Amino acid sequence: MINLYYLIIPVIIFIPPIIILFFQLLYYYMGTKFKYNKVEIKDFPYLSVLVPTKGENVDTINDLIKNVLEADWDKSKIEIIIISDDRESYFNEIKSKLIIPENTNILLFRRGKNRIGYKSGALLEGYKRSRGDLILTLDVDARLDKNSLLYAYMQLLNRKADAVTMNWEGYTHNNTSLTRGVIISTHFTNKSIVQGRDKGNMEVFPIGCGTVFKKSALEAVGAWDPQMIQDDLEIGAKLLKAGKKIVSSDASVHIDVPDTFGAFYIQQTRWAMGSIEVLTRRFRSISSSKLSVVKKIDAIAFLLQYIPIILTFIMAMLLIAFIPFIHFDILNNILFLIWFIFLASYAYVFILIGKKLNFTNKEALTGLGRTSSYTVALSPFMLLWAFRAFKSKRIYKVTPKGKKHNISSVIYIILIFGIIFLTGSIIYFLQNFIFTGIWLLYYSSGYFSTSYLLIKENK
Repeated sequence: MINLYYLIIPVIIFIPPIIILFFQLLYYYMGTKFKYNKVEIKDFPYLSVLVPTKGENVDTINDLIKNVLEADWDKSKIEIIIISDDRESYFNEIKSKLIIPENTNILLFRRGKNRIGYKSGALLEGYKRSRGDLILTLDVDARLDKNSLLYAYMQLLNRKADAVTMNWEGYTHNNTSLTRGVIISTHFTNKSIVQGRDKGNMEVFPIGCGTVFKKSALEAVGAWDPQMIQDDLEIGAKLLKAGKKIVSSDASVHIDVPDTFGAFYIQQTRWAMGSIEVLTRRFRSISSSKLSVVKKIDAIAFLLQYIPIILTFIMAMLLIAFIPFIHFDILNNILFLIWFIFLASYAYVFILIGKKLNFTNKEALTGLGRTSSYTVALSPFMLLWAFRAFKSKRIYKVTPKGKKHNISSVIYIILIFGIIFLTGSIIYFLQNFIFTGIWLLYYSSGYFSTSYLLIKENK
């Protein structure tokens, strides 16, 4: 039994990240080569912009309205539908302070006590009230370029698609190592798993903020399921099942990135739960679709994107648990070297993207270190939230920006895991199992650096 683990542990620690990094780097390269053709637009269809909101500053909502109305589009053919899940007193405050320009179509309404679901439910309610032939979903703090709507619609027409995604570009009001790291990784991820996969003729999933849908495509699949947490992946799985075409574009949507550990924690654990939620509840939709076998595997792998992080945590725990039974350097094999090469390659590309986004090498490296440490430290919590995906009642937490959170218990849990993995590393070093000791030391550093920074910030 233990001999089997000698093979399983290094394979699970190294193979999934090697495969993921290989395809992400390959797709990133392909994404950088994607050329989008422009077409002439003779007539603008009616566009409905759906904006769910809860607890957002009124100025942020007003800024979004102004931003959307400044886009290149026939203003008589745009409606902005703001769906509020706020308590009634705050909704009335929003209502009184909302700035609605003359001759514009702005609808603000509140979902009451009998509302169903969270963001997906809000989108469904907005969809039911929409009049547009096209539906665009936006977060309140998202911002469009002047040509974003135009460029997205061009690709919808040019490629005869049913939905088109915009490119996520991060922005922040709080310049920190975390925000810089998330901004760079957002650029890499979008270029890789959206544009690159599209270039590679794989199926593109919608993004929660910045996807333009044909209303007819949403009608064909019954729009959003209000009970689901992950609105974008869920509607994507239904559209793929129905044979609808989703493509990428060169249009940009600027998103406000998490600027605190608490916000990053909420975002990442929600996404971990959401991806597993969609996989378990829409697996049959994908597996029974008319997609090719390769595309089905790719779509399922896309939904499994958080599993390697979780598996690495489990394997690290097994390395600790099996210390009395392991009598050789279990991670001393060629996979360690291959993993390191791909890790270094990713860091190199990360720095290049940082330069492109006007960050120095030091800023890019500290950003990479901060996001990597936080991601590693969140591994046990991702495992917990992944299990919560199987519960009948799931909770949606809005990613807060610019706020501090009470995370004292989380800090000390992270610190305890750091101590456990560091202790294991020392024991392996004492037994002269150098590679296993190095890997556990590397892994523990994510927990220690995160807990140190959080304790320092919360003093």
